[in-house]
Amino acid sequence: MNSNKNSNNDPAVPQLPESSGDDTVPTLKLGEKMKFDHLGPIIINSDGSTRRIGNWDTLTEKEKEVTWRRISKRNEERRQALLQKELKQKEAIDGEE
Repeated sequence: MNSNKNSNNDPAVPQLPESSGDDTVPTLKLGEKMKFDHLGPIIINSDGSTRRIGNWDTLTEKEKEVTWRRISKRNEERRQALLQKELKQKEAIDGEE
């Protein structure tokens, strides 16, 4: 009996499936990044939730360019508003103590 707890035959240690060898499937190595620009921008809603544009793939390149610019600006404004709201809530809690 093998006393090595990290043995490949140990059923308690989950194993990753073998690579399919399919070159069309992207792979990442630790520390690498992958872009998902083809999915369109992530929209930050005023409540902090997020969503994507459902018809992104049907927009023209010009529409996509304008949309990226507008959403980037609006996302930054919403992000700042959410940070300010969070800061005020934290200050109110700290003031109660």
